[in-house]
Formats: sequence, C-alpha cells, structure tokens
Amino acid sequence: MSDTRLYYKYWGKARPEDGEGPAYHLLPYHCLDVAAVADAWLKTSKNLQRSFAGISGLNEEQTRAWLLFFIALHDYGKFDLRFQRKASAAWVAANPKLSAAPVQLNGKAIKDYYHGPAGLYWFYNDLRERFSAGDGDFCFDDNDDWNAWCSWLAPVVGHHGIVPEEHVKDSYEYDLCASDELKTSFRQSRLQWLQILEQLFLQPAGITLDANPPELKTGKNHQSAAIMLAGFCSVCDWLGSSERFIYDDKPCGDLDALQRWYAVRLTIAEQALNDAGVIGQAKAYQSVDELLDPGNKPRQVQCLIEKLPKAPGLTIVEASTGSGKTETALAYAWQLLALGLADSIIFALPTQATANAMLSRLEKAAPLLFANQTNLVLAHGRARYQQDFIDLKQACLPQTAQGHEEAWVQCGQWLAQSRKRVFLGQIGVCTVDQVLVSVLPVKHKFVRGFGIGRSVLIIDEVHAYDSYMYGLLEAVLEQQRLTGGSAVLLSATLPFEQKRQLANAWNCALPDENKNYPLISHCQDGQVQFFDLSDLPEQMPTPTTVNIELLKTPELLPDADLLQRLLDAVEQGAQVCLVCNLVAVAQQLYQSLRQRVQQSPTLNEEQLLLFHSRFIFADRQKKEQTVLQCFAPESLERRKQGRLLIATQVVEQSLDLDFDWLITQLCPVDLLFQRMGRLHRHAKNQSGRPSGFTEPVCTVLLPENIDYDLHAVIYGNSRVLWRTQQLLEQAKRETGSRLAFPVVYRPWIELVYGQEAWSDEPDAVTKNYETYKDACYTSHMSAKQLIRSSMHELSDNDSTVAALTRDGEMSLNVLPVYLDDQGREHVLNGDCLHDLDESNLAEALNLNTVAVPHSWANRDRLPKAGQDGLIHLPMQHQEAGGFIAHHENDTYLYHADTGLFRIETTKESV
Repeated sequence: MSDTRLYYKYWGKARPEDGEGPAYHLLPYHCLDVAAVADAWLKTSKNLQRSFAGISGLNEEQTRAWLLFFIALHDYGKFDLRFQRKASAAWVAANPKLSAAPVQLNGKAIKDYYHGPAGLYWFYNDLRERFSAGDGDFCFDDNDDWNAWCSWLAPVVGHHGIVPEEHVKDSYEYDLCASDELKTSFRQSRLQWLQILEQLFLQPAGITLDANPPELKTGKNHQSAAIMLAGFCSVCDWLGSSERFIYDDKPCGDLDALQRWYAVRLTIAEQALNDAGVIGQAKAYQSVDELLDPGNKPRQVQCLIEKLPKAPGLTIVEASTGSGKTETALAYAWQLLALGLADSIIFALPTQATANAMLSRLEKAAPLLFANQTNLVLAHGRARYQQDFIDLKQACLPQTAQGHEEAWVQCGQWLAQSRKRVFLGQIGVCTVDQVLVSVLPVKHKFVRGFGIGRSVLIIDEVHAYDSYMYGLLEAVLEQQRLTGGSAVLLSATLPFEQKRQLANAWNCALPDENKNYPLISHCQDGQVQFFDLSDLPEQMPTPTTVNIELLKTPELLPDADLLQRLLDAVEQGAQVCLVCNLVAVAQQLYQSLRQRVQQSPTLNEEQLLLFHSRFIFADRQKKEQTVLQCFAPESLERRKQGRLLIATQVVEQSLDLDFDWLITQLCPVDLLFQRMGRLHRHAKNQSGRPSGFTEPVCTVLLPENIDYDLHAVIYGNSRVLWRTQQLLEQAKRETGSRLAFPVVYRPWIELVYGQEAWSDEPDAVTKNYETYKDACYTSHMSAKQLIRSSMHELSDNDSTVAALTRDGEMSLNVLPVYLDDQGREHVLNGDCLHDLDESNLAEALNLNTVAVPHSWANRDRLPKAGQDGLIHLPMQHQEAGGFIAHHENDTYLYHADTGLFRIETTKESV
C-alpha cells in the first residue's frame, strides 16, 4: 500500500463479531457518508444554505466547502490507537502491520478514550507549528488562527453530546510505551486525510488549507453558531451511520475513484434523508383562507398577514381569545416556509393537554402546508401514550403490497424514537419545556437547538410563564435570532413589561407602549414595526360584553345557594364551568355536588365532570378527551344535554371549549380574561343556548377580606389578586357589572401589572409584592446562571427536562399501588410490576404516576421515594370502587372519577 493512502488503514464503524457482512467500514468512508448526508441536505434546503452563510459571513459556495470539509473531520479523533483497539478484530483486519506492532495499552486507557475532544487535541498538535507561534504553548487566547479553526472544529467533534472547550487541556498523548514510529504513522495518516479533504471540498471552491476559515459568529452567553453546526453534524452522523450505507472495506485507487464513490453515496444520502422524514417540501403559499373552515373568511389579525415582513424576525401577536391567532401564526409561518426562510414549524404550548389538542388541529393543517408526506411529531413527557400520536406512528409503518394508500400526515418512526429528534420533522408539537432545554447544559442540546433554528418557532400563551422560564425563553429567542431563525409569540393578555423583555431578547428596544389592540409587533434587525387594524376598521373585533356577577364568600367557596343554581342551570340544558384555583377545592366541590345529583330525580352523574391535573396519566387522558367531546364547539349533539364541569387552571389555556355560564374563583386579571374566553366562545352555538343563558355571564367569587391565603401563594403575590378585585368592583359601580371586550384588555392588564404602587394599596399587599419581586429577580438570574453553567453531563430525559425548566421545588411523582396475596405490587391498571420487562415497566410507571405538590412530603407525610425515583403509595381496594391508603395521620383516596385526594389533619397544601 502506498504511503500516500495511509488513511485507508483505519476502521470507522465495526460490526459485532457475530454480525453479517463486512466486519468494518473504513474510517474515511464513514466520514464521507456523513458529509454526503450534509451535502444532500444542503442541496434541498435554501434555509440551511442561508443560515450557515449567515453565521460564516461567506457566500454559499465557500460556506458549503468549509462546512463539508469540517463535517468530514468529525471523527478525526478515531485516527488513534486507543480508538482502533476498541474493536480489536476490525483493527487487525484493517491494518495488520500496525496492529502487530508491540505496544502496551491497558483496558482503562482504551475505555477512557473519547475520540470527540481527542480530535480537537490531535488537530492542534498535528498543526502545532501553525497554531503555537513557535513556542509550543497550547491554545493561546489571542491566537486568531486557532480561534477560527476551533470555532468550526469543536462543534463537529462534539457531535456525540458535548462540544469540547476551546482549550483542550487534557493530554491525549500516548504513554511512553508507544514508539515514535507508531505515533508518526498515525500523524501522517491524519495529515494525509486533511489533504484529501482539501482536494475534495476546498479546492473546487478556490480555497486551500493555507487559508483560515472565518471565525463563526457567536452569541453573548452561548455559541449559537456552534449549536447549529454541532446539531447539523450530529444528525448527519446519525443518518450517515444507518444501514442504508453499506459497509465498504475496499480502498479507492485514486482521487477520481473516490469522487465517483462519493457521488454514489450522495444518492444513498438523499434516500436516507427521505426515509428519516427530515426533508419536507413546502407548498406555494396561497392564503390564510386555506387554513379556515369552509365558508369562513379571514378576520381580525388574520387580515394583517399579507402586510407582515417576509423576513426572519420576532413576531408578537396580541389578540383576544378565539380570534384566530393559531391560523394567523400558521399562515405567516407558511409564507416563510414557501420563501425558503424556514424548513419546519415548531408549536410550543404550556401544558400536555394543550399540546395534545394542538396535535389534532395541526394534523388537519399539515397537508395544506407541505407536499407529499408530512412528519408531524409530538413531544412531551408522555407523548408516546397519546392516542392521536400513536395513530400517526402506526400510519408511518411500511404498507403491505395490498394497501397502497398513504397517510398525508405521518410521524417518522426515526423521528419519534427520541424527543431530541422532535424538531427535525416538518411540524413539531411540544410543551414549552422541550424548547427551553435547548439552551441548558444537557447532552445533545444542540440537536434541539439546530431543529429550532431551522424552524418557525411558535409559542402559544407566552404570558403564562414565570420569571425563571422567561430567563430561559430570552436565551432561546436570542439563539433563534443569531441563527437566522424566526419566532412567533401568541397571547391575548401580554403586559407591556413582558413584551419589552421579549423584544430585548431579539436585540430590539420596544418603543413606548402602543395602545392599539389587536396588535402585531415585528422585530427585525434592531427595528420594531407595528401592524394594527386602523386601516381595516371593518375587521376590528366586534365588541362583546360579559356580564359580571361578584359574590363575596368565605374562602372563595360557593355557598349552598350558588351550588343549587349550578344544578338548576344544568337542568335547563346549560353548559356550565366552575373553575377553582386549587385541586383539593375542585375535588371537594365535585363530591358535594355529586351527592346532590344523586338525590336529584332529573339529573344523572354523567352530567357532572371533574378535570384537573392530579389523575394518573391514563385516567387524565380519558378525562381530557371527554371534556373536549362535551364542550368543544363541534359537540352540537352532546350540547343538547346540560353539563357542569368543575375544573382547575387546565381549562384556561389553548383548549377550544365553549360554556354558557362561567363561575370562577378570583385569579389574576390575565388569567381571568383567559377563562372568560371560554364563555360564549363560538357564535355558531348561540342559537342552541338555553333560555336565561343567551348573554355571557361570568360569576367571580371574591374573598370577604384581603386575606387571599393559598390563592396568593399560587399566583406568587397578593397584589395581582387585590388589584383585579378592585377593578371588578369598580366596574360594578360604574358600568353596572358589564365588561366590554376587547376594550378592557390592555388597560386592565397594565393597571394590574404596573410597577408603581396604587395610592390606596394596603401595606400588606405592597410588602408582599416587594418580596415577590425580589424572588422573581433571583429566579431570573438563576436561569441565566444555569445557561452559562459549565455543567454538561446531564442526560436529556424526562426528569432532567422537568427539573431544569422549572424553578424551585418540583412536584413529586407518586405511584399508587396495591399488593396481591403474594405481596407483589400492582399499579392501578392491574399490571404487576414484578412481571414486566424493562420497556413495559417504564410504560406502566409512566401511565400510573400522579404529580403532587412537593409540600405533600413535608414531615414524612408520604413514604420515601424508591430507587426508581417514585414514591410508592400502598393502597387497598374499597368496596365502593377506588383505592384508599393511610400514612401517618393522613388518608389518601384515589378514584378514576376524582383523582388522588388527601384527607389531612392540617390545612390543605397548595
């Protein structure tokens, strides 16, 4: 073998010894397989070409040259004896001469060798004279040459999960037992590989190795360019390692032969990309009309879509509940997709329930936006158990010869295997925590970051997050801006201070508050443009009036008269919702009302529903579907019978529900408006509303004094509750208890969330707010500190995502179980944990856990968590159905109708 082709003497992928086919795949071939995937992907995506050209500052041809050159270097650290010895048989077969050289390497040296950071180390040392300025020092801070090369090389060698630090200090040098001849041979192989890659990729673009690549642009607190490059390389490596790329151990004779070999692999790469579902073809944009139900015309903010800039930016849509914000965001995203300014859409929502509901809506929209099959993927902690998502995955399975029909919307099996891949299809639906983790120190965070960067990121209910999550969200938006991506934020009730924070994250200073409503704000290149309906007065929202009934009751609880009114309304055929701030309160009211229903000759228990978050997942999913079936606008047949839903905050965001009468405990004004948005939501139901409910009425339960108790704890401070109450009482005095929408949206929200104290504000309320404000600042800074943390070893799993994207004490996961006669544990659906294999056990645990407040564990009032991290709560069957447990002085009850309920000797915890 000629010394000019030493790089063919190394394996890059090896099969198990009992595997079929060639024992190994040559290292250069694997590297070029990955480069071929990148090459084929770039050819299909104008957006990726634009994005990488933007962060490199070069034209597209030169950007492509450097990009493919470096991606082909992603396994540079595999040109090392310790890596080659990880598969001894493959090493002997690939290089019988060097493998026979006497050398002592212990197993630990082989096991502890990580070829990613080692690749950065070897690249520097192979070119030490160039980078060390002749004095042999390693990685000077002021070495512009090294900084430029490292800005590309560190992300690609970090494709296995962690981008190595710019200054690799760990020595990857061999022990003294390695001969100089052996070291020289490995170095020559690496340098020859550099020369081949120069000829393959750089020289056709007029570049040589003597030139430096441009240093990639980076963000203030994180390396956005590195995120895009590492994510792109990692996904290309996954796909380039697929079974489509048949192992090849026969070296090419010369450069021309290698180029012909690479051209064949390009064709394979195109098919691998299609198989994985990451390639989509956006349809030409038509109009928002296509996204609307037949017969509907664009309305309100939907009429502003054509005026919006056709360029990447941050778009904030403020419009009332039920005004069509979702279709507005999708239509604008469709424009960006059709122009090659994005490859996909990511829709992030605050809760699992809202994400599940959005999946169904986007399944209908997907065929309008994309040609051929569209991969629609759901991501949250329990997405794999959501039935619609299961159905989509089944649709992606290979069809039999007898069945040629194809689903328009599919969920690629490869994409569905990991939440890290959810952002790589054409449409991803997720909870917002799956987006926030992309800026946190977890392995492969750059895969999420890359997927988001190539997408139009749509975040619904953007007002619904706390200070800690806003700290993370700002970093997500900054990263999105620096990678050339786009974001669309939706809210009906966004305070100006929150909007200012979001604009700042896009490097835009928001001018003095624009009082118009509805309003779309677009941030781009440091400038803000506003779009409103002043030129389209006919599209201004039709003013609506909600009648407000204020009732002062002890502890904000309905009295006997109100409970009877609720049941009377159900008898009249009304669709009624009572929203509580506490799960325990909702459960207690449900039990009380159920007793009344059982004694009623005209009502049945099916007309009474309870919906909250404290069910095992399997039961909660059924509850969610029942609620949607009963109260969704399409449920005309079901609406012929009156019903009462007792719920918590789970109904106030993103669920398309329509009630005839709404009763709610006092809550902050923005959430109050969200709840009111479910009242007389759809005009098409108006003719079917029963007598006495043809006008929308919201009954608000107020406290008898300013002691807001646990309600203030839930919402962080008592000021937002006190101010909301003052405005409600003022409206009662001045307008006869009638609120005009959307007129009240902006003034009320700004009054409640304004920074300055009101002149008549009680001292207790002011002091409580000051404490809250300090806590918010601390939470916000905690998020920023975590983003900058050097901690990189956390796994990307459910518990890590939950812990890192929420501030303070997380909820606990309780696993209700019962014991059989042999003392073996069964979960509530009957599965015996001792009989399940690992995969089925994980599923059973996930389906049967209940999230409870962390405070429930105070003073050992729950059992200790087991090795699986779950609190196993032993329960017994009850004769009346359900389960009961006693622990310390507390009693725990579980029933599929009511969820997990605690009867305690002290006051109910939040």
